[in-house]
Amino acid sequence: MLASLFSLLHFNPRLSTLQLLRISCGQDNIDPGAASGNLISSIPLVLSTMTKEETVSWFGQEFVESDAKALGTYIAALVLRFQVRYRTDMSVLSTDMELWELRIKPYVALLLHDPEELRDAVAAGKRFLKVFVQQTSIEEYDTVIDDLELAHYETFKAAYLRHVNRSAITGTIAGSNASALVGRFIRDVATNRFSKGRTTMMGSTILVSPVAELIQHYNFSHEDATRFMEILRLAGIMFLDIVPAPVLEVEFVESLG
Repeated sequence: MLASLFSLLHFNPRLSTLQLLRISCGQDNIDPGAASGNLISSIPLVLSTMTKEETVSWFGQEFVESDAKALGTYIAALVLRFQVRYRTDMSVLSTDMELWELRIKPYVALLLHDPEELRDAVAAGKRFLKVFVQQTSIEEYDTVIDDLELAHYETFKAAYLRHVNRSAITGTIAGSNASALVGRFIRDVATNRFSKGRTTMMGSTILVSPVAELIQHYNFSHEDATRFMEILRLAGIMFLDIVPAPVLEVEFVESLG
């Protein structure tokens, strides 16, 4: 967890401190001027709140007891958070598990290639939706997903980064090495150079117009931007315009070389 907090601070010190204060104090209205305090003074407060699991007591170990289950649960939670219209889609998805499987399986399959692991992951994602809807009111959906990501972030992060499809990050785009471009893209997302929609407490986000901004910031043609987006998708770095927090970690960016 501390590694994650330092990573957030590395990329955006002011925002990260503000996030830390909100996490530790449970407050929504903090004077931005108060966010200038240093990270060290915030850490004890953050550690004192690591019982976030208590707010989602129905979330048991069965959702994260293997990499496959953790990935299925995490991807399901991210798709819910960013790509599902709660008031119109949930009543259909929560009663039609085959439809929900169609929504999440293509993106779980980007990270898991073993058929048995893929089955376990999709089953966990389906079970997560079912229990989530039973146990959570619609007004709490965003908060509960954010709390789950915070409470189990180290588990989700470790599983996600172990299964990023690095072999997809290859070749060149517009004369530049794909690996270097991916590293640049991640840093640009982390430092808010790309326009973001909603963002979770831990930093998972959805980009508003990635193709247009790739063309603008990277001097790509539309074809270049489309090819690069496909690399990001196949690698698991961005899917459905969602960028999961684990790939924004400094340790991952540095591992790309």
